[in-house]
Amino acid sequence: MNDSSPQSDTNLASTRSAKIKGSAVALERHGIAHIPTNRRYGSPRNQFTVRFAPVIYLAGIYLGASGGPLGLGFTGSVTAIVLANILGSIVTGWCAVMGPRLGMPQLPMGRAPFGYFGNYLPAVLSLLIFIGYYSVGTVLGAKSLAGLLNTPYAATVVVVAALSILIGIFGYKILHAMGKIITNVSIVVLTVVSIVLIVHGGGPGTEASVSGVDYWLAWSVLFTAVFGYTASWAPYASDYSRYLPEDSKPSSIFAAATAGLFASTTWMMCLGAGLITLIPGGDVIDAFGVALPDWLRYVVLLTLGLSAIPHNSVNLYSGAMATLTCDVKLPQWVTVTIAGLVGLVIALVFGGDQFQANFLLFLHVVSYYITPWVAVMLIDYYVVQRGGRNVLPFENFYTPAGAFGRFNVAGLAALVVGVVVSVPFMANDFYTGPIGISLGGADLSYFVSAIVAAVVYLAARRWFAPHGDAVRLAGNPEASRLETTN
Repeated sequence: MNDSSPQSDTNLASTRSAKIKGSAVALERHGIAHIPTNRRYGSPRNQFTVRFAPVIYLAGIYLGASGGPLGLGFTGSVTAIVLANILGSIVTGWCAVMGPRLGMPQLPMGRAPFGYFGNYLPAVLSLLIFIGYYSVGTVLGAKSLAGLLNTPYAATVVVVAALSILIGIFGYKILHAMGKIITNVSIVVLTVVSIVLIVHGGGPGTEASVSGVDYWLAWSVLFTAVFGYTASWAPYASDYSRYLPEDSKPSSIFAAATAGLFASTTWMMCLGAGLITLIPGGDVIDAFGVALPDWLRYVVLLTLGLSAIPHNSVNLYSGAMATLTCDVKLPQWVTVTIAGLVGLVIALVFGGDQFQANFLLFLHVVSYYITPWVAVMLIDYYVVQRGGRNVLPFENFYTPAGAFGRFNVAGLAALVVGVVVSVPFMANDFYTGPIGISLGGADLSYFVSAIVAAVVYLAARRWFAPHGDAVRLAGNPEASRLETTN
C-alpha cells in the first residue's frame, strides 16, 4: 500500500468529495460490484458519523434501561455498557477497515472463507438481522412520533416505513450525508439532555438492589446483551467504507469507525440507565417527563423518532447488499422495497406492549452466528490475506468458478461448529443451556463460539480450503494472476 504526502491526500480527498457533493440524491446502481479506483472518494473521518448516526434512536435507551429491572443500579449498568461497547465497537472497526482495500460490501467478502455458495448461509442470516432491526426502528420511531404528534400508531408506522424505504433506495451517498446531519444535531440535543439529567440527579433506582453472586450474574446478562447489540453492526461495516480510496490509512478508518459506534451506543445506553433510575419498573420513555421540561422532552423524542428513519434505511440498504450476495436477480431498489414491506408487516404485527421483552430476545437469538462469523472473517482477512495484501484478484469474488470455490468446508465448519459448541452456554427466554443455567442466565456463548470458530478455521483451512487458498498462502501475486486467467 503506497503512502502519499498528507497534502496530496487532502487535495485528492477534496477533489473526490467535490465531484459528488451535488449528487447525494442520485440513485445508486452499483450493487455489490467492486468499486474501481476512479470511483473512490471520501475521508476516513466520515466513518465516525456513519457509525454514530444509525444508533441515535430509542433502542439503545431501552437496552441501557434493562439493567434497572435486573437490579444493577446506575453504576453497575454503566460499567457493563462501557466494557461491552468497547469490545463490540472494536469488532466493527476491524471489519470497516476491509472496505477500502477490497472495495465491496461486507457480505460478499465472505465468499473467500465460506465459498461462493457457502456464503449464502451468513448472507441469509444477516438479511434476517437487517429486516429485524429495521422493524425495531420502525416500531420505536413510530411509537415516539405517534405519542408526540397524536397520530394513529398504524398510520405513523406506514409513514416511517415509506420514508425509510425511499432513503434506502438512494443508498450510500445520501446515507452518509444524513449521517453527518443527524450526528451534528443529536450531539447538541443529547448534550443538553445529559446536562439536565446530571443536574436533576438519580432516582430511587440509582443503587443496586442485588449483591454478591446475583449482582455479577445480572451484570453478565446486561453485558452480553449489549455486546450482542453492538457487535451486530459488524455485518454492515464495509458497506459504508468501501468507496473510500484504497490507500486510506487503516488506522484512521479503524479509529473513526470504532469511536463513532462506541460514542453513540454508550451515550444512548447510559442515558437509558440513568433515566430508568427515576421510575424503577416503569417505562423508560415516561422517565423523560420526570426529568425534562416539556419543551426539551418534545425536542428529544422528536429527534429520536425522526432519527429512526435513516437508521431503518441503513438496514434496508445493507439488506439489499445481503440479497444481492445471494444472487437474487433484482435491481437494488426492488430488494430495498421488498425488505421494507416485509419489515412493515412485522412492525404492525409485533409492535405491541411486550416489545421491549421481544426486542431483547431478538438480540440474543440472532446474534449467535455473528461472533463466529466475525472470527472467521477476521482470521481470513488479517491472517490468510495478510490484511488485504495477499488477496486474489477481485474477479474471484464474483464467480462460483473462482479460486474460492463453491463451498469452503473450512469456513462453513468453523461457523457451524462454533455455534453448536456454544449451545450449552446460551441463555435467553427461548432456550437456556445447562452452563447458562448454572451461571444464572449469563450468556457466554458469543465468546465461546468466536474462539472455537477461529481455532477451527485456522486448523481446517489447510486441509479443506479450495486450491485457491494455497495460492493466497503462498503470497505469490504472479501465481494468483495465472490461476485466474487459466
